Amino acid sequence: MQDPARLTRLQSLLATLVASPYSDFYRELYNVPAGSVPNLHTWDDWQLVPHFSKEAFLERPVREYTFVPQEKVEAIYYTSGTSGKLPAFISWLNYAGSYDYRRAFYNFQGAVLTSIKAQHRSDLFLADMGSNSLSVNFDGKHVRACVALAKAMGVDALGVHTFTVQALGEEMKRVGMNQNIKLIDFVGETCSLMLYSYMRETFPNAKIISFYSMTEAEGIVAKPCRELSDEEAYTIVHVNDGFHIDLIDPATGNAVEPVAGVEAEVLITDLGSIERGFPLVRYRPGDTVRVVDTKCKEHGTWTFTVLGKTASDFMLVPGGQLRADEIERVLRLMPQDVSDYFEMHRYDTGTKERPMLMVELKVQPTHEIDLVALAAKIAKELRVAPGRTYQDGVAEGRYVPLVCTVLTENLGERKHKRMFKH
Repeated sequence: MQDPARLTRLQSLLATLVASPYSDFYRELYNVPAGSVPNLHTWDDWQLVPHFSKEAFLERPVREYTFVPQEKVEAIYYTSGTSGKLPAFISWLNYAGSYDYRRAFYNFQGAVLTSIKAQHRSDLFLADMGSNSLSVNFDGKHVRACVALAKAMGVDALGVHTFTVQALGEEMKRVGMNQNIKLIDFVGETCSLMLYSYMRETFPNAKIISFYSMTEAEGIVAKPCRELSDEEAYTIVHVNDGFHIDLIDPATGNAVEPVAGVEAEVLITDLGSIERGFPLVRYRPGDTVRVVDTKCKEHGTWTFTVLGKTASDFMLVPGGQLRADEIERVLRLMPQDVSDYFEMHRYDTGTKERPMLMVELKVQPTHEIDLVALAAKIAKELRVAPGRTYQDGVAEGRYVPLVCTVLTENLGERKHKRMFKH
């Protein structure tokens, strides 16, 4: 991160964007006139460059943050709105090569079933691999017809969103093509142990990989460092060459070094190696990550895994914090009783003078179970701080006893938000 050449590149990027004849976005963000740009003499100067989040452009027409002539825009995509924020619209340009990282995992001579924007990018990648096959678009409303077409076209790889995997798996098992799948490349919300186990069992011959990105980035921000395994059943990625990632403390905004074990929020910068409709500079998507390796043996760079959304997967409570990954950890201690797929609903009750925390945890039991006893067991294990459990808060009269109910929604129907504050 301290590379002087990288700092020079970032300085050039800022100068180009501030001088853009197409958009005032960064001029307004930095409060500078055209032709003037923040000087980056040191990395400390870079940390002073303002960051921004989705709110900075949600209320603007998309043309006001599009940095190319309108005739260059290939398509306008919009974000899902799963986080609870309004969808944002992003201008995308036509470029190929996004999926080159897949070469390290499979030779791609068959067809690909894809739900990832956009189909022709997958077709271009297949052609570049020397394959005569094309990709098949996933159609969530017609899964049976989609899989029938995939089987007829010889699909042997999936490039799909996390929430589509189970629907595809069940139909592919039904038609007897699940064992033909050699690679699954997924993107979206974090992959639970339950979903990893499902993929491993349903697609026994497939390597499983995942990348990190978002619609706003118009590209793959971080690519797979290695495939998922029973020892590391979670996504591990490293920053793509065309992007730069800073880590910050979500509470203070101060810079954090990427050292193994550190947890921090990401800021994403597009280095400008490919022309984009909206190049991001220190964009704060609201994702909290944990650094896995300071320097991995595979690629010699730092790697990370995404823990969740800072605003929704981490909630401050009296005496500590409720975390989605901690709830997941506790549920994984009880595989004989419950899966690690859940929803947590947090309520603030009591009075102004004496507030009380109440939590309803919706779970998927593996058998008929005493939910009261399960809740008590979870409360004793669930940490809200390194030395405190949920049950400690109950004993102190600060929390209402944990309540468990049954989660009836099927995994895979939609993107899944795990924690709710009411």
